Amino acid sequence: LDDKLRITLKYIQEFTESRKEKVEILQRTYIQAPGDTRRPINEVTLWDWSSIVAALYKAEIARCVLTGEQRDPQSVQWRLLSLRTNGLEYILSASSIPDLLVRRDLLNDAWNRVQKVLEETYPLGLEVYRDENGPVFVVPDLKNLLGLENPNDNSKTLREYILEAFRQGTVKENASLAIDGEVVPVFKLDEKAWKGQPAPAELPPIDDHIKNTPPYQSDPSAIAQHWDNGRDDGKEEVCSVCGLRPQGPDDKAKRRKMCDICEQRRTGRAKAWATNLGSTFLGTIWLNEVADANGRIALIVGRFDLTHWLNGTLVRSLAVRTPTGQNGHTADQVAKNPSFARLRRIWETTRRFWQDVAPTDTPPKELQDFCEDNNLNLTELWEGPLSLKDSVAGMAIGENRSRIFLKAENADELTDNLGPFYAYAMEVQGRKVAVLWVPPEENDGADISEEYHGGFWVIENPAYLERLSGKPFAQVLQKGTRYEILEPGEYGQPGRAKGRLILAEMNTDASNYTPLIPILAEPHTFMMLTPADKAMDVIQAIKAKYEREMGKVRNRLPLHLGVVFAPRRQPLRALLDAGKKMLNQPATPLVWNVRCAARKQIDRGDRLPQAFRQDQNGQFKEWYEIHMEHPQKDKMLTWHVPACMGDGQTEDHWYPYAFLASESEPNGRNRYFKSDRGNPWQASHSWLVHVGELTLDDKIYFTPATFDFEFLDANTRRHEIWYDRQGRRPLRRPRPYLLDEIDQLKEAYQVLNNYFERTQYYALVQEIERKREEWFGENGLEASVEDPAFQRFVEDAFRNAHTRRGKTLCAEDIKRLSDWAVRGYLRDAIELYQKILKL
Repeated sequence: LDDKLRITLKYIQEFTESRKEKVEILQRTYIQAPGDTRRPINEVTLWDWSSIVAALYKAEIARCVLTGEQRDPQSVQWRLLSLRTNGLEYILSASSIPDLLVRRDLLNDAWNRVQKVLEETYPLGLEVYRDENGPVFVVPDLKNLLGLENPNDNSKTLREYILEAFRQGTVKENASLAIDGEVVPVFKLDEKAWKGQPAPAELPPIDDHIKNTPPYQSDPSAIAQHWDNGRDDGKEEVCSVCGLRPQGPDDKAKRRKMCDICEQRRTGRAKAWATNLGSTFLGTIWLNEVADANGRIALIVGRFDLTHWLNGTLVRSLAVRTPTGQNGHTADQVAKNPSFARLRRIWETTRRFWQDVAPTDTPPKELQDFCEDNNLNLTELWEGPLSLKDSVAGMAIGENRSRIFLKAENADELTDNLGPFYAYAMEVQGRKVAVLWVPPEENDGADISEEYHGGFWVIENPAYLERLSGKPFAQVLQKGTRYEILEPGEYGQPGRAKGRLILAEMNTDASNYTPLIPILAEPHTFMMLTPADKAMDVIQAIKAKYEREMGKVRNRLPLHLGVVFAPRRQPLRALLDAGKKMLNQPATPLVWNVRCAARKQIDRGDRLPQAFRQDQNGQFKEWYEIHMEHPQKDKMLTWHVPACMGDGQTEDHWYPYAFLASESEPNGRNRYFKSDRGNPWQASHSWLVHVGELTLDDKIYFTPATFDFEFLDANTRRHEIWYDRQGRRPLRRPRPYLLDEIDQLKEAYQVLNNYFERTQYYALVQEIERKREEWFGENGLEASVEDPAFQRFVEDAFRNAHTRRGKTLCAEDIKRLSDWAVRGYLRDAIELYQKILKL
């Protein structure tokens, strides 16, 4: 750590002048050091602790300067200031991936400018939280903070300075492309000040700032200026991208039905992509490149429910000392204090979880150059994956695709008719292939190798093109042949011819990429695009990471995952809207019966599941296996809980606790205590027991992780994604599944394939579903599960079915298949693995 700190200081002193970058680099060093050497206090890092201290200290100094008053330390108080908007709606309303990424970068730059105003220009406080909807700052305890005026600048208020900075948020440092009035954030300043410590009631109300998302709104006066700028004939149509400004006035923008601003933003993104094709981190920005060999894509979404963590309730379910007869069994004696630093640690941890899955943060080029010049490994100054290929999702996909570049013999002729770095369609044997035009070097000024100028990048999955034509795409093309270049047409309309490519040569291994597009990786929310055929591999990798890293608090920190599958031609907005609906899966707490609670050890020869083996010398050297059953829902669940801390030796007495579904004190046990914040799902059930003290037939609260999926064969299918108060999908029962049940779905499909031909199991399951609807109605899943006659019918159907290659269905497999079929699992397994993934 000392060596790393020396490297960090050298970089800061000799290289960067940016305060923001200095702080980020310090963060990456400080985050590796514990803030305390004692367990279990050391889960708060030096960064969590020192950054919060700095925020509080800086804000109080600012108050002293502004008021001329210094308060007694016991009387010091602070407030939170947030700027919030519905960033998710703004970002996801884009019609293409380049537009979406531009919107994400616009918002991020706007928040960065606001941060500079409050931290540097007028150093009043520090940013302590940020997600896709905006930042939260610690600021001085001043009721009229936003109304403070600058007498040297026409009495401009702090609110006006902040709004002005936000409106200047832009891309490519181009002021003409600023966010301006597209988005107007909502301010919130705490009405009541808080002390922070030690009383839990004095915690900063961070949850109040982030739990309610304000509507996405624009500034009508700013938008009106674009319509009044000498363009008052009333004939302009609205931009198809932003939906705010008039199209044009540039002819190229008008042809694409966009305003000039949106057109330049999009072009800039494509140019940046073409310029950085040598970067393994970049991945792709084209849906066609992400699509699998069947031309399908998948949007994976995820959400952590932090509701009861950020208000401090569930922090009090963790122990700071072992609850025993000597230490006591009440929260005031043993529970952790939900300090500001500890709350910050929670959302930093969940954000880092998503950044490891599919990072949106990239190492700055300046940092890469510094490491190269000083013969340093970039990992010395950068935490997290260095490339998409090395991320959790990238390794699960395990695919590195090649790109094709087509050099034009008539590049100068094409330059006159084609827009630089525009996407077009090239007609090849009656099929349209997506390509990106890169003009000759002298016409674009981009830092691109000479061999990749004056031609087209093929922005499609080569495997998909090969499946269509029956042979590699490069073998379909012929040098010297002319190929029509078309401007993408509107829906149902042919594209307009823009020229003809005379193929001079082609490079079939011009660039490699990981078919993955990270969209969001924030504390609560995650989104990324993957090939459809790899989506379940990624889900399995996320599941393994979640169970391994969050195993001790899985019962209180639910993870909701969803996958929206779609053909690559499905409108992006429909896909994103479906994903946004899946993020609304509610966290429904359930009471489970403990059926078995056993402690297991590597040294004793117990078998540790594959997902946890990378920690078999650490926290999973010993573990608890808690088998649970939900009596009403007829579900089973196994909870693997690490019994050790990270060193593999220290017994964990502090983290893995469960709320008992009882008001009675669990006498006769050793490690248990009563939360003073109560049980967030049932206030009277506030006794917590260490998982190592659970016994047969204990009833415990466990909020399970869930998994849902949908295939958008038509964009209206997204309207079928909605959840009732119990977290169920009435139109698509039994979805969503417990995250643990995805293994059952795959196993069910494998068992079907083992015994039956495809036509056989299709007919068999269709007959079962037809009979279910005939007996119980369209939505009769629950009634059919409880009906013994229906269960007998299903068993007889499998017992009498003809199996493939003379295989005989054993009694155990008949029972398993019948159970899966009755509960609707077989129907979904066939849809997922056969119809969607085409296995």
